[in-house]
Amino acid sequence: MLLSEVVEILPGVPFRTRIESKKNGACIVVQARDLVGDGTVDFAGAARIAAPPSSTRGLLRPGDVVLQPRGNRYSVGKVEELKGPAVAAAPLYILRRRARGIDPDFLVAFLEAASTQSALRQDAVGTHVPQIPRQALEALHIELPELSSQIRLADLARLERREIEVMDRLRVARGRLFDLALREIAKKSRKRANAPGSISGLKGASTP
Repeated sequence: MLLSEVVEILPGVPFRTRIESKKNGACIVVQARDLVGDGTVDFAGAARIAAPPSSTRGLLRPGDVVLQPRGNRYSVGKVEELKGPAVAAAPLYILRRRARGIDPDFLVAFLEAASTQSALRQDAVGTHVPQIPRQALEALHIELPELSSQIRLADLARLERREIEVMDRLRVARGRLFDLALREIAKKSRKRANAPGSISGLKGASTP
């Protein structure tokens, strides 16, 4: 079935000027940078404005899924419980369930899947910064299993993301340990080279 059959795809709020965050602003503004890559939205680090826009366009609800449509990697985040008004800024898209038959976490997993990301890249238009048209997103094909299977698949995708995060941290840690080992070896080599009796030490010694 088509994605547009199970979710409504809504545009984010366009801001004509740069979004200036206000410390005690009542409304959160979600931007592309707030989709942190783990299927969630970083509301804590998002910008705030004094009040929501006058229209209801771009207003977020719990269970919505936000997608970043520009570039070559399309980040996705699920909206959890909200403590106040929040909007998605253009060019973000808001994917809102038409019925309870689709699990938001499964939708996130589907949109993050390599095959889906590849299909979206093929549909993107533009040369400088490619962007997915809303019509292309609406026409995206999705296989929708029963709800219990969706939940299991979403859990599997979540575990895979965590495994990737752990492996990335281990890779960074190994790299730091290797760099530290190299510095220690270089330090010991310099000490040996400057030690009395070494060739370098003899060359540097004064003759009587």
